[in-house]
Amino acid sequence: MDLQDLTFKELLFSRIIYEYFYMKQKDALITIIILFIFTLVWIGFSIRHSAVSSTISEETSKDISPIAPTFDTKTIDKLKKRQKIIPSFELGNATPTPLVLPTLKISPENASEEGKLLL
Repeated sequence: MDLQDLTFKELLFSRIIYEYFYMKQKDALITIIILFIFTLVWIGFSIRHSAVSSTISEETSKDISPIAPTFDTKTIDKLKKRQKIIPSFELGNATPTPLVLPTLKISPENASEEGKLLL
């Protein structure tokens, strides 16, 4: 491949690639320092934004108040002394309770002649 056979784009691209890979040490150091400063500024602004914009409303922050560290020890002692019951999940010889349905009593006293309603 001869230099005369290359197009302008190919020459420009090859020059950019060449300069990128064969940068001087000073140029690489400047690029790294600029990227490092940019990253620090980005992190700083992200932290500031998170601190300034809270997603918790004032009512919720009042509700999140800490619990008082005093406990009713008498009640806790009573709870510890309670009899422990082990639940049994087996029915055994259980018989179902019969279902009793309510019945509606209709008496002839409430009805009128010829099906008219009495008010």
